[in-house]
Amino acid sequence: MPYVEYDEVEAVCAECGMTFRSDEALEGHRIQVHLPARPTSGSNPTRPEPLRCGACEQLFNTPAAFRDHQRIVHHR
Repeated sequence: MPYVEYDEVEAVCAECGMTFRSDEALEGHRIQVHLPARPTSGSNPTRPEPLRCGACEQLFNTPAAFRDHQRIVHHR
């Protein structure tokens, strides 16, 4: 687990106590770690649909990962 300096902590996960530098990072952690996996059938998914890159079809679980990919790989 990466270490975050105390003065850099902006958000703390209420479920496991992990610390993050932003609320966005905390939300990504919460979605990936604490929400149950999407059911294979049914109309009530618990996780949001992954974001798909229109340029290369790669999937991302968080908006932050998608934005970083766009910026680094596709220079957008």
